[in-house]
Amino acid sequence: MEQEHELTVGQDSFLDIVTNIVGILIILVMVVGVRASKLPVPAPHPRPDSAKYQQEWEQLRREKEVVDSLRYDVLQMAGVIRQVELDRAAREFERRHLAGLVAQLGKAIQSREAQSSAQERELLALQNQLMESRLRVEQLKRELEAVPATEPVVTLMNYPTPLSVPADGEEVHFQIRHGRLAYIPLERLLKELVADAKQKIYRLLEVPEVTGAVGPLGGYRLEYQLARRNVSLEGPGVEGATGAMVQLQRWVLLPIAEVGDPVEKALEETSEFRRRLAGYRPDKTIVTIWCYPDGFTDFRRLRDFLYQQGFSVAGRPLPDGFPITGSPSGTKSAAQ
Repeated sequence: MEQEHELTVGQDSFLDIVTNIVGILIILVMVVGVRASKLPVPAPHPRPDSAKYQQEWEQLRREKEVVDSLRYDVLQMAGVIRQVELDRAAREFERRHLAGLVAQLGKAIQSREAQSSAQERELLALQNQLMESRLRVEQLKRELEAVPATEPVVTLMNYPTPLSVPADGEEVHFQIRHGRLAYIPLERLLKELVADAKQKIYRLLEVPEVTGAVGPLGGYRLEYQLARRNVSLEGPGVEGATGAMVQLQRWVLLPIAEVGDPVEKALEETSEFRRRLAGYRPDKTIVTIWCYPDGFTDFRRLRDFLYQQGFSVAGRPLPDGFPITGSPSGTKSAAQ
C-alpha cells in the first residue's frame, strides 16, 4: 500500500509539471499572436522591390513558423498528457483490482487459520506424544543393551488349573495315531448304533447276545454288542415275577484306513483339524484327544494350541495295540 501511494504521488507531480509547461506554451502562443496583430497590414499589392516590405515579410514568416512550431509542440504535449492520463487510469484500475484481491486473500487466510487452528493444536499434541514415545523407545533400547547377553531367558507357560471336569457338554473327538491327527465322528456313529440296534432287539428273544456294526464313516467302523439281562420285578402283585431288558455291553471303534493329517500340518490354517474346530464354540466345547504312547509329545503341542484358542481339553491315553472302546461301565472324558 505504501509503494502504491508513492507511485500515485509521483504521477500527480509529473502531471503538474506537464500542465505548467503547456500553460507556458499557450501564453507564448498568445503573446506571439498579439504581436502579430499589431503589425501593419501589408498593402494588397506591394511592390516587389520594396526593401521594407521584404523585411516585414520575412519577420512575419519567421514568427508564423514559431507559432506553427509551438502549436505542434502543444498538440504533441496534449497527446502525451492524454496518454499519461490513460496510463494513470489503467494503473489505478489495476491497483484497485489488486487491492481487492489482497483483501479477499487476507479473509481466506484468516478463515483457513481459524479452521486449521484446532487441527494444528491436535497435530502438535500428537507430535509431542510421538517425541515422548521415541525418547522412551531409545531409553528402553539403552536399557536392553545394558542387560548382559549371557543372562538366561526364562519362558513362562500358563496352563489352566489341573482340576478335571466330566464332559457333560458338547464334545468333539480326535485321535493321534502313528504321528497323524484324525477326526473321529463318534457322535454320528453312536446315533447309527442306536438306529441299527433297534432293528436287532427282537433277536434277543431267542439268543442272549447280539452283535452288530455300523459305518464305515470318516475312516472308522463301530462294532457293538447287545445283551439280554433278566431282572426281578418288584412291587405290589408282582412278587417273584421276572422280566428282561436290553443292555449295551460295549462298542469298539476300529480304523479301516490311515486317516488324518500329520500333526505339523494339522496346526495350519487350512487343515481339517482347524476346519472342524471352527464349527464349535470354545467356551461350550470339550476337545477329547485319544492318544497312544508314541504321540504324547504331539498331544502336548495340541493341548497348548487348544488352550490358546480357549477350548477345554480331555486327554484319553491308550495302550499300544488297544482300540478305542466304550461301555456303560466306562468313564466320561475329564477336561481341564
